[in-house]
Amino acid sequence: MERRTLWFDRLFDLGLPAASFPELLERLRGAPDRLDSLVDGLSAEQVTRRIDGAWSIQENVGHLIDLEPLWDGRLDDFLSGLDELRSADLENRRTHEAAHNESRLADLLTEFRTTRLAMVERMETRREELLAQTAQHPRLLQPMTLPDLMFFMAEHDDHHFVTIAELIQHLPS
Repeated sequence: MERRTLWFDRLFDLGLPAASFPELLERLRGAPDRLDSLVDGLSAEQVTRRIDGAWSIQENVGHLIDLEPLWDGRLDDFLSGLDELRSADLENRRTHEAAHNESRLADLLTEFRTTRLAMVERMETRREELLAQTAQHPRLLQPMTLPDLMFFMAEHDDHHFVTIAELIQHLPS
């Protein structure tokens, strides 16, 4: 399977205006539906199959769940007025250790939906307070606004949705 640009090699143009908040919120709110649609009808064997040593479809789903506490924590960082957002585990230890392939896909999809929609609601209810904040992203070394963080999250979702779609294309018939 051909490898795309690694997530950690991507660069981002930040500085999105506050006016982009509604569209970005809808991207984040719609992620669980997009994910459900992407994996609908796949068997347990298909979603747990690894190709070329890469994470399986189900492990990609689990990884999205594993990052929800980071995104939620970064919201806390904004609300606390911190100068720098908390760092991610760049080795993805949580995902590597989670044994997501031993879970049921339906349970993972439900967990992603529950955690993501709770975060979207939190963003929505704290919108005015959060839109005024900026903080430095620890890896990108750039200041971020809430819309920037939301864009970053949505792009991360899409990165894994594309990975899942590519894995589906490489499943045996």
